[in-house]
Order: sequence, then structure tokens, then C-alpha cells
Amino acid sequence: GGGFGGLLEQSGISDIGPAVGEAAAAAYIVGINEAGKESGNEGFTEGRDLPWLQDSIGTDVWGLWEVDYRDVIILDSDNQFYAVYNLSRNDLNVEANYQTLMALILEATP
Repeated sequence: GGGFGGLLEQSGISDIGPAVGEAAAAAYIVGINEAGKESGNEGFTEGRDLPWLQDSIGTDVWGLWEVDYRDVIILDSDNQFYAVYNLSRNDLNVEANYQTLMALILEATP
């Protein structure tokens, strides 16, 4: 596969920003790479305007949040957990999946 570099295109996530529009101006998308996977950072972020953070063994955000690979963790406007939506199980090329994710983002950030 395309590794980290092709993940946005494969998941359709690169289209979320413009599709959300003004209704979800309060929504922010930030990526957090798994500890030990630093080698993919450059390829993943190249040519993209996506805030991208690197988890560490000491911080262990993935462990604390019980993240699975390709999870989208949605927080509400108070930065409280709202929902999780996994892009491996929910291909965003399927319109219903894309609409479900969009609805979750919009519901979380009224």
C-alpha cells in the first residue's frame, strides 16, 4: 500500500475540511502518530496542511485513549470525548460512511 503517505487519500479524509464548511467552523482535525512509527511522518505530512503530532512511549496517548489504527476520535466543543469512528472498518469512499462521519463531527461541534 501507500503507507502513511497515501493514508489521507485512501481514507478520503483530505476531503473532510472543505465539506464541513462553515457549519463546523469549530471543528479541528489533528493527527497523532503512534509511538514507534516516526519514520512515516515526513511522507504523511508532505504537501498537506494537517496538524500532526507524534506520540511517545512516555506520553502514550494511543494507550490512554485506547486508539486503534485509523481511528478518528471526535471531541465536543469542550474537548470531551464524543465518539470514535474507525476508517478501516468504515471506508469513506462509501457515501453512507462519509455522511456518518460528517454527522458525528457536526453534532459534536454545534
